[in-house]
Amino acid sequence: MDPATWQQLERPGGEIIGPNPAISFNSTYYEGQRVQYGRYSNSTWEAFERLVGGLEGGEAVVFASGQAAFFAVAVSLASTLAVAEDCYVGTRELAERVAQKGIARLRWLTSAELERPAELSGLGEGDLVHLESPSNPLLKLYPLAELARACSARGALLSVDNTVATPVLQNPLRLGADVVVHSATKYISGHSDVLAGVVVARDPSLVAKVKEARSLFGAVVGPAEAYLCYRGTRTLGVRVEHVSRTAAELAARLAARLGREAVLYPGLSAGLAGPGGQQRLGGGLISILLGSMAEAEALLAPLSVFQHATSFGGVESLAERRAKYPGEERVPPGLVRLSVGLEAVEDLWADLASGLEAAGL
Repeated sequence: MDPATWQQLERPGGEIIGPNPAISFNSTYYEGQRVQYGRYSNSTWEAFERLVGGLEGGEAVVFASGQAAFFAVAVSLASTLAVAEDCYVGTRELAERVAQKGIARLRWLTSAELERPAELSGLGEGDLVHLESPSNPLLKLYPLAELARACSARGALLSVDNTVATPVLQNPLRLGADVVVHSATKYISGHSDVLAGVVVARDPSLVAKVKEARSLFGAVVGPAEAYLCYRGTRTLGVRVEHVSRTAAELAARLAARLGREAVLYPGLSAGLAGPGGQQRLGGGLISILLGSMAEAEALLAPLSVFQHATSFGGVESLAERRAKYPGEERVPPGLVRLSVGLEAVEDLWADLASGLEAAGL
C-alpha cells in the first residue's frame, strides 16, 4: 500500500493528525459528548478500526481478543454455525460451547466439502459458514470467491478468519465474503505484546449487530492495547512480506531435504497462492509432517533461534508440536508448526538443520 493511501486511512474525516493517535483512557464522558460511556466506543479504538477496516475494505470492530471477536460473530449473526473442522482449537471449543448452550446449532464442515463449494448442501437462511484460509495448522487454502457465491446463493453468510494471511496477502471481503475475523494478537499487532481481535464487514446491519454484542458482553479492548495494534498495523506490510520471503526459502529447503509431501506451505504449490492468486504470497507459517512424535520432539529439542512457544505472527520465530495440546488430537503427532520471524534466513536454516540432524533426518 502506498504512503498516500496509509495517510488517508489515518485521517478521520479528512482532519490532519500526527503520526500517532492519542491514547484515550476515558471510561466516563460528560453529557452531550459524542461517546456516552467507555464500553461503547473510544477514540483510540476508532483510529485502529479505521486503519484495519480500510485495509480489509469494510468497517472494523475491535475486541479484547480473537476469541471475543469470533464469539460476537457466532452469537449475533448465526442460527446455525457451519465451522471448518481444520481450524484453531479455541474456535472449535467455543463453537461447541455456543451449541451446548443452545445459542446456535453446530455443523462441522470437512476440507473436502469446502474444496468443492458447488456441492455444499444443507445451508440456508440464518446459517453462517466459518473457516480459516490458510487453515491452522494444516495450512489448507479454500476457494473463497466460489464459497462466497455458494453461500450467497443459499442465503447463508460466509465468515473468514484472515489471521494467517492478513489483509496484506488476501482480502476476503473483496472476494465476496460477508465477515472477516482476525486475532490481532498475531500479525496485526506483530510483537507478542497484546491480546486483541477484530471483526470487519461491509454490510452496516452486520456491523451494528457485532457492535451491539461487544457493548452488551463488554468484550472491549483497552486503549493502550488498541494503540499497540494501530502501531503494529503500520508496519504490517513490510513484516508480512519479509516473513513470506524467508518462509518460502525455508520451505523450499525443507522440501528438498524431507520431500515435498512432508512440508505444508501455501507457496509451494501453484493455484490459490502466488502472484495473481487469491493469496498473493505464501505467508509466514510452515508445518512439517514428520513420521512420529519422537522425531518431532527430537527436531525441536536443540532449536535456539526458533523459540518454543504456542503462537505466531510476532517478530521472533517460534516452533511447536501442535498435537501435544489438549483438543489437538486430530493433528498428526509428528506435525511441527513453524512461525517464521524477522531473523536472517541463514540463521534460521542453520537452526533447523541442527534439529533435522538431531532427528536423523
